[in-house]
Amino acid sequence: MSKWKYDEKSDSRNYDQEANELLKPLRTSQMYELYEIVNKQLQKSVGPSREKELRAVKKAIEFNSSTDRGRLSFILNGYKTEMAQNGHPKDGKASIHKKKV
Repeated sequence: MSKWKYDEKSDSRNYDQEANELLKPLRTSQMYELYEIVNKQLQKSVGPSREKELRAVKKAIEFNSSTDRGRLSFILNGYKTEMAQNGHPKDGKASIHKKKV
């Protein structure tokens, strides 16, 4: 027994099972939105149990058979090409001035 009043509780939760139960009623578009939210929350400072919950949900979404790996990597990384980072809408429009007769 600890000499402090607060005793750390033993963590007997099954985070993976809870995450899978959470994902069952969701559509794939909702899963992608949840994946974005989870990644944003993981970048913040959270408690240890909350971090375990978030990591379990992230892992469950990544290993789900109905999710697209390319879309998940796009959510994490975004566009990585130079044109996507530095491009402007006017770059794709070519205006050719022809001499009117």
